Amino acid sequence: MIASVIAWLETTAQTVPLSLFVLLGGLVEEILAPIPSPLVATLAGSIANTQNIGVPGLLWICALATLSKTLGASIFYFLGDKIEDLIIPRFGTYIGVTHEDLESFGERFKGTWKDIGVLLLLRSIPMMPSTPISAVCGVLKISKRTFFIGTYIGFYIREMTFIVLGYTGLAALDSLMSGIDTAETIMKIIVVGGAFLFLAWLWWKRRTGNPAQWLKRK
Repeated sequence: MIASVIAWLETTAQTVPLSLFVLLGGLVEEILAPIPSPLVATLAGSIANTQNIGVPGLLWICALATLSKTLGASIFYFLGDKIEDLIIPRFGTYIGVTHEDLESFGERFKGTWKDIGVLLLLRSIPMMPSTPISAVCGVLKISKRTFFIGTYIGFYIREMTFIVLGYTGLAALDSLMSGIDTAETIMKIIVVGGAFLFLAWLWWKRRTGNPAQWLKRK
């Protein structure tokens, strides 16, 4: 199915206006995590080159692509928030963490520019997986302001990097995209594995102490 979606994106890129393509493509790319994250932006950059689109046009195309991907990321943010609301009240006692504990932990990120900068940095790294970060932000109740500002600016930097690569026709671009996709897959495994280790640590702390006190610590 993913191969079919990629083929559809490549065909769509040639048949619809570029602004519409990045809006549709960015959303699909963000929701369907297995799609290589550089795909839409590098295609957009390549098409922009053939259409002789200048710097102002590239900035606008990047803004649209970033908006679309931010909307896609927000879906997983709200899913993470709702899943936490459902799971923690039922199973949180097994690891000694409550809904209130997570909210208290999320309040440590008060929306300062330092907090936004951390999320911005994570979002701007090309091989950093997007979906787990969005979901974790939702689970930990990171403020919406921090999430949306950090996500948009970070995604803008990331998307512009890929657009420029596509625009300049960088040699061995396919190999580069494959390498980024592989690195992103590895990072997804690390992030998910880290989440499981965190849960295991909470379970262990429950047997030896109270992890909720650590989560509430300012």
